[in-house]
Amino acid sequence: MSLPENKRLPRWRRRCLRITAALALGGAALTGAAPAGAQPAPAGAQPAPAASAPAAPRPLSETLTGEAKAEYEAARILFNDGDYRNAIIKFERAYELSRDPRLLWNIALCQKNLKRYTRLLATIEQLLRDAGPQLTEQDRKDAAELIEATKAYVSRLDLQASEAGATVLVDGEEVGQTPLREPVLLDIGTRKIRVTKRGFKDVEVSEQVAGGGVVTVKATLEREVHQGRLIVAAPPDAVISLDGRVVGRGTWEGPVPSGGHALRVTASGMASHQSEVMIHDDQTRRVQISLQPLPKDSNLESWIWIGGGVVALTGVVLLSLGAFDGDAPVSGNTSPGSVALSARGGGATFVIPFGGGR
Repeated sequence: MSLPENKRLPRWRRRCLRITAALALGGAALTGAAPAGAQPAPAGAQPAPAASAPAAPRPLSETLTGEAKAEYEAARILFNDGDYRNAIIKFERAYELSRDPRLLWNIALCQKNLKRYTRLLATIEQLLRDAGPQLTEQDRKDAAELIEATKAYVSRLDLQASEAGATVLVDGEEVGQTPLREPVLLDIGTRKIRVTKRGFKDVEVSEQVAGGGVVTVKATLEREVHQGRLIVAAPPDAVISLDGRVVGRGTWEGPVPSGGHALRVTASGMASHQSEVMIHDDQTRRVQISLQPLPKDSNLESWIWIGGGVVALTGVVLLSLGAFDGDAPVSGNTSPGSVALSARGGGATFVIPFGGGR
């Protein structure tokens, strides 16, 4: 008795049952095998010539040999255990070794159970290309109906990218480069789409795919800028230099390329600060600088600049060493190019030649 119309199996389910049957028969259902429920010929009827009835194809378990057969048997065990991901690997290896297109039905069934509808479509399309005369008209019809039914569970990606040559990934798997030259299909559910290109920031979005339509994604890639931000806080009168260039006084803030930088902070009467500051991409770093007073030298009296040279006078030390012993010049008749200096300690007069001295 047939089910009421609203309880009939959907077309998608009927197609999958055909694939399940193919797997259960060891892949023997690809060509026109005789139906299991065929009635015997009536009594007295002449049997048809043997050539008119095509022989049922031998199942994969009998036609495959060697490593291909071992991979196939391992795949069936994994499938029966519900391990469809690894069953696919074994079925694909068996197909690679044997090139028997019946294995593609089994791969398609694993993909259906994993809800990998886009891959299922690709597998069925490969089956139609590779099977050739091994497919009956009914096989091709079933495959076409399966493809049509599966389209309700996928959507086409319409990617509008600002840069050509960017790599496109869906759920971490590369599907092409911009502009996409082949249609990219997305499985129903939440999909992560990433567009990446060297020298640009990645664009990544999550899209809820309803199936049976088009998903539009706009990817505007921005160039990468390898820089951070540096803030230097120093005393108000301090001069701030970065990499040998004066950038401010007191407090300075600004963008800085990523990497190491030489920071120098100076102020009158204070010991200078010098250090290396490391800046990372998109980092904001704050550096607080405190300067310390220079130590005082009690023996230093003064600095005298003479004609581009500097003479340091330390009167007490010079006198004690007798560095200027000798005759005093005639009063009022000093030689050209000399300067008379009086030492405070002992009343002596010193003459330091310079310029055009003798």
